[in-house]
Amino acid sequence: MKKPTITDMILLILSLALCIGVKLVFHACGMKDDGSYMTCHWAEQAVFAVSTGLAVTAVFRLFLDRKSKAGAALAMSTTAAVTALIPGVCIRLCMMETMRCHAVMRPAVIILCVLLAVTGIVDFVLCRKED
Repeated sequence: MKKPTITDMILLILSLALCIGVKLVFHACGMKDDGSYMTCHWAEQAVFAVSTGLAVTAVFRLFLDRKSKAGAALAMSTTAAVTALIPGVCIRLCMMETMRCHAVMRPAVIILCVLLAVTGIVDFVLCRKED
């Protein structure tokens, strides 16, 4: 295993932040009194599932060669861009704009996903330049 680059570490940290953060820090609204969940809960679940895949990919990238890292970075960028669309576009959030899912979860997911996508594209360009 070669020494990880700064973009390797940034991709890993951002994907772990998204994966862990969506469950512990900027999670969606909680359970309703009757035991059911609002739709924003399912948006949180979907973001968690996809971000887990991003985190696993980021770990695997540490063991890949340059060309394979470039491909993985590009895949992570597109996955992160699509993940940013999950809360609010692909899966509706609560009706009230003041709810936690609108005020906390959605902006945090979008910011982390944009940072992941940009870092992935930068890493892709850097890997391709080295060739």
